[in-house]
Amino acid sequence: MKLSSALHMPVAVVVLALVHGCSSAPSQRQPTPVVEHGRPAAAQHPSIQPQVPVYTSAPGTPAAVATSRQPAAVVALLQQAEQQANGGDLESAAASLERAIRIDPHNPILWYHLATVRLSQGEPSQAEQLANKSNSLAPGNYAQQARNWLLIAQARRQLNDSPGAAVAEQRARELGAR
Repeated sequence: MKLSSALHMPVAVVVLALVHGCSSAPSQRQPTPVVEHGRPAAAQHPSIQPQVPVYTSAPGTPAAVATSRQPAAVVALLQQAEQQANGGDLESAAASLERAIRIDPHNPILWYHLATVRLSQGEPSQAEQLANKSNSLAPGNYAQQARNWLLIAQARRQLNDSPGAAVAEQRARELGAR
């Protein structure tokens, strides 16, 4: 979807997409991540699975309020980044996510996806920093925090920090059990 066409989308369509993606009701289908080495985070660590869908948070929490009001441009840029990353164009995906972050800098999902791209680009230290930023923006959103901690564990593994990776995985398990 092109950004210009996304800006002209009817508001109802955008609201419906956001409500569907951010609903607090459990669902069997989890959203496709931008990049996680070809498979969802839960598939990489089957013992660590959040108990609620990835893009949800408790109603009324700051994370739920922030994601329920995403501008259409942010939604379009996130979709564009997903297509670019899954097509192997990580530089363009990172640029699209950075543009989305300039529009909505308090959105933890955008920071998480940029972290996944940076990890795929072989920048584990930056990926860890971005995942920590996402955590700071997602108070009460335990599923998002668990995903961030799984990503931090991957980054630490790439940095040959096995003890740090184990600590991060334990934190993800704790959050997933909430």
